Amino acid sequence: MGCIGRLHEMELMAGAGAFGDGSHESTRGVLEALARIDPAQFTPRSAMDVGAGSGIISFAIAQKFGCPVVATDMAKSAIETLKQNIAQNHVTSITPIHADGFAHPEIAARAPFDLIVMNILPEPLLKLAGAANAHLAEGGVLILSGILLSKESIIIQAYQSLELELTTRIVIGDWVTLLWQKP
Repeated sequence: MGCIGRLHEMELMAGAGAFGDGSHESTRGVLEALARIDPAQFTPRSAMDVGAGSGIISFAIAQKFGCPVVATDMAKSAIETLKQNIAQNHVTSITPIHADGFAHPEIAARAPFDLIVMNILPEPLLKLAGAANAHLAEGGVLILSGILLSKESIIIQAYQSLELELTTRIVIGDWVTLLWQKP
């Protein structure tokens, strides 16, 4: 396990099974999207990070907004790394859950979420579109990343069909991050 760097004085580790050292264009896109959100205009009371990996995005959400974050990953090894990062940094606002998408009773109990981030591949983004919308609060923000430019149009079609409004598009290299708002 190697150190992946610091996020505002937090030391985060990426284990062998935890994606997310912060250097990938899709992760950088999410971090840029979070940076563009003005807390004076939108401050979530609750958030969810689907495909959390090492937790870098969860930690960024918790630091910026000070809200509880449910961080899920389908890989048990990623959840173990995330738990280590939480303990090492003495963070109590992030709850790690081993789950595939939204399929867990604790997620249902905490829904709806004001902010949902999904930095995963296009196929799971398409599969989870309806569930993401169902778990997103009215007026909530949904950030999607892990999208190659060549797959962007199918993701946009799927999420526009849910009557979400595309508010921001960030391109870094061949990867795009999309910010949506629920009316």
